Amino acid sequence: MTLFDDLRHIAKTYQRYFWLLLLIIAPSLYALSGFYSVLPEERAIVTRMGKIIEDDVMPGMHYHLPWPYETVQKIPSTTLRSIAIDFSASVTDERQPELTTGSIDLADLALDVQYSVAIPARFYKASVDTADLLKQVAIAEALFYVGSQGFENLITTGRNRFQNQLKKFIQETIDQLELGVRITSIQTRRLDPPQTIKKTFETMSVALSEKQTLVQRSQSARNTKLSKARSEANEDRVEAQAYANEVLQRAKGDQERFALMLDAYKQAPDITAHRQYLEKVESLLGNAQVTLIGK
Repeated sequence: MTLFDDLRHIAKTYQRYFWLLLLIIAPSLYALSGFYSVLPEERAIVTRMGKIIEDDVMPGMHYHLPWPYETVQKIPSTTLRSIAIDFSASVTDERQPELTTGSIDLADLALDVQYSVAIPARFYKASVDTADLLKQVAIAEALFYVGSQGFENLITTGRNRFQNQLKKFIQETIDQLELGVRITSIQTRRLDPPQTIKKTFETMSVALSEKQTLVQRSQSARNTKLSKARSEANEDRVEAQAYANEVLQRAKGDQERFALMLDAYKQAPDITAHRQYLEKVESLLGNAQVTLIGK
């Protein structure tokens, strides 16, 4: 008896058990295929014949009717995603590589849009390619904002405001489109003048910096001189006030002394006049140099 005959004999002997196992195991495996797990960083969406019946399945073990009745779409909701936008690298026939600012100057821009999925159901059904739609929204808002700003402010002190305002505008637009996305940050990788005029702009920036330095030095020298002048004026004022007080006190003393002499003169005119004469002679002779010449 050959091997083939043995196998056929075994199949005939256990054919009943084989079909019994097939009828039990196959439906069991099909039913068990409906179990699925959702990781902590994920959220799941369950659809039945294409219609969403559960839009925010939390992490853990769950069950759904096996395919093709129900399907599960898992979406990383806490994962931070990023879209890179480089205007000079994505040149098309309809658009130039540089952006035109509000002052009719050119700027070279590259940025990263970081986002996460806030509402999985909206993200799932919003578009065939939600990330690409978000990228187009970011490009449109960047073009609009840069076109409304002055070149010098945008390139120098307005970078942080540009990132914050662009984040706000993009979020408002995608909320209206119901994309189910939350913008976490806008990172500017490059916001410079075009390479063709970059050297000229750097020269201008150096000149502006030197101008600012000279203005600060001049203001510092001016403040120093003003402080010195105020100090000297205050000293002169104090000295003048002291001299005025001294003269006033001397005048008051002379007035009181004259009043006393006048009272004494009224009481004894001859005696007072003689005493004053002697005092005057004494004062004059005290300072005089007397020379005696003999015969």
